[in-house]
Amino acid sequence: IKLFLVVTAIILLTRNQYSMNKLNKDFSIDCMKFQYGGGMERYTIDLVNGFNQIGIKLIVYSTKFNLNLVENQFIEARKVNLTLIPKPLRQLLLSYFFNKNGKDVISMTTIYTKADIVFCGGNHSGYLNTIGKKKNISDKLKIKNEKKSLSYAKLIIAHSEMMKNELIKYYYVDKNKILVLYPPVDTKKFSQPTNNKRAELRKKFGFDDNEIIYLFPSTGHVRKGFDILKNYFEKSDLPIRLVVAGTPVRDDKNITSLGFVKNMSDLYQAADYTIMASIYEPFGLVGIESVLSGTQVIFSDNMGCLEVLKNNFGYTFSRKNNGDLDSVIRKSFEKAKLFKHRILNPLDCIDYNPALSAHITELMNCIERL
Repeated sequence: IKLFLVVTAIILLTRNQYSMNKLNKDFSIDCMKFQYGGGMERYTIDLVNGFNQIGIKLIVYSTKFNLNLVENQFIEARKVNLTLIPKPLRQLLLSYFFNKNGKDVISMTTIYTKADIVFCGGNHSGYLNTIGKKKNISDKLKIKNEKKSLSYAKLIIAHSEMMKNELIKYYYVDKNKILVLYPPVDTKKFSQPTNNKRAELRKKFGFDDNEIIYLFPSTGHVRKGFDILKNYFEKSDLPIRLVVAGTPVRDDKNITSLGFVKNMSDLYQAADYTIMASIYEPFGLVGIESVLSGTQVIFSDNMGCLEVLKNNFGYTFSRKNNGDLDSVIRKSFEKAKLFKHRILNPLDCIDYNPALSAHITELMNCIERL
């Protein structure tokens, strides 16, 4: 009996130690640039903040670190200098340095390097097939690298069902290996303004009381469909204005460029609508940010975030039908003139919890199962 108890105690102790080691593993993440930006750059910083909130300091591998970021204090930075390496080969070499972590590290990536967990906000095959472009040598190298990353990964986090379906269709990934986990938003920063604050913000940005503002936030105007919107707005006789925030464009009739805006939450709150006509958009976090700010969206019907938008979120239109865009603009204009266009209960329009804490909790549950 004593021998049995001793053996049982050793087994239980060993199991507990294994479990504790598993929970106490270090976590690393791979990104090309650690800085504020669009898409996966911002998502990486969200992850750093989220992990920090639960007491985990991420090891971050990157070719560039913005030293002015507050988030630098939450990470262990490991810079990889690939300045002299041709761009198509940088991810391959970054994978090499990245995988020198050791066995006690759970590795993650936002840029298709070899890691335990791959976060997918977009893929090159899906993009090329959507725009109808033939693959050149650079495209083939990118796709080959993505296939290696997806094949090596133990878990793939897709930011939409659209993304999951593309990974299955174009990369033949096992669907059981993919989890759809919609990206988080800073719900404190992106929130409804009071009427007084909104009036102050409109005055700050120079918006007239009698004009309806359609916000176009973009740093990639071709992919976001700026040409379609420009063509429509510069010909319209309605008192409407397309306000472009991001990469500067030339001001024109009904079109105003604000350049890069630091406090985008203020702009969402001040605008009447957020509008996009993207060629390819696997998710589109701007939709969630806008809705949380009480501002309806007008989106082309191919955008991934429409999977989770419901009720009084706004309007959709077909990129292929000019009359469709005109119809929704006129409907939205009439609604705004009657002051019936603001979203009163943003969370009723979003079919998931966009809070960072909820995202990290679900992610950690997946990692523990992994």
